[in-house]
Amino acid sequence: MRFRWIATAAGGVVLAAVFMLLNWGGVFDDRRLVIGVLNHAIVAEEALDGFKAGLASQGYPEGGRVTYHYRGPVTGPALEAEAERLATLKPDLFLSLSTPAAKAAFAVAKPLGTPLVFAPASDPIAIGLAETLGRPGRNATGVTFGIQEPVRLQWLKTLLPGLKAVLVPYNPDDASPRVSLAKITPLAAELGIRIDQAHVRNLAELDGALARMAPDVGAVFVPVDAFVASQVPRLMLATLGRGIPLTTPQRGGVVEGAFMSYGLDMRSLGGQGARLAAQILGGVPAGDLPVETAEFRLVINMETAGRLGLQIPDTILRQAELIRAVRGDDGR
Repeated sequence: MRFRWIATAAGGVVLAAVFMLLNWGGVFDDRRLVIGVLNHAIVAEEALDGFKAGLASQGYPEGGRVTYHYRGPVTGPALEAEAERLATLKPDLFLSLSTPAAKAAFAVAKPLGTPLVFAPASDPIAIGLAETLGRPGRNATGVTFGIQEPVRLQWLKTLLPGLKAVLVPYNPDDASPRVSLAKITPLAAELGIRIDQAHVRNLAELDGALARMAPDVGAVFVPVDAFVASQVPRLMLATLGRGIPLTTPQRGGVVEGAFMSYGLDMRSLGGQGARLAAQILGGVPAGDLPVETAEFRLVINMETAGRLGLQIPDTILRQAELIRAVRGDDGR
């Protein structure tokens, strides 16, 4: 009898321990989680789609365990105001899309002790989001860029051997394109390419920069700039008819009609951020999770190449993802 009592008690302890472990792991946790989303430009919404899909696959579906608070892209002072609004909701996690959004979200997340996932942010150490990439240590982690911009310029020169000058329109208030320029400028000098910089904070300035392009500009190089990268249809209208190739930092730009990219897939990048978020929601401190680097590949729009009269060698085609259509007859 005593042995049976001991066995029963031991079994109860084991079951209790198993229950506690499962509950700690979230199996029986039906608490609703709130994620506050801050975005700077429409181009980054593809990353949000990837994040939601990725987090759902990790057991956190939207409308089930997770509620997202997102009002769409905002810029300028409205970005900081939206960050403050999200902070009043006391979310379990902040998700920022783009470098300006990451800076605004971190400003409110840090005092609250709320974890932040950025997907993406350029140079998170320089802008104060992380102490190191291997161990961010500041209650924030996410996805950043690698050395893709010089590689993209090198690919552009390989595809356009006679290239002598490129127009680089960018928002000077955004740290990301400034980092891009710093990376490509030394290589451009080595390749014999002149960089014509154009400050564009709004659509009127972008249109003006495109209208004033120097006659010898052989391509428009969109840097990692959420605002400019969101304007691919507008850029296509200004460049395609003049026979000027357009290169963008993201694959989605090539799908919209840009000639080429050595860049990221925003949806996949969002999925990377979701994997980090799932670990945070499971109890891992954000500052303990290494910052990941986005994955990149060469992407070429073959229809646009044909309209530009460009022949791509087979040796290059075998290394690239090929897009064979654009959205609409004018690249939209």
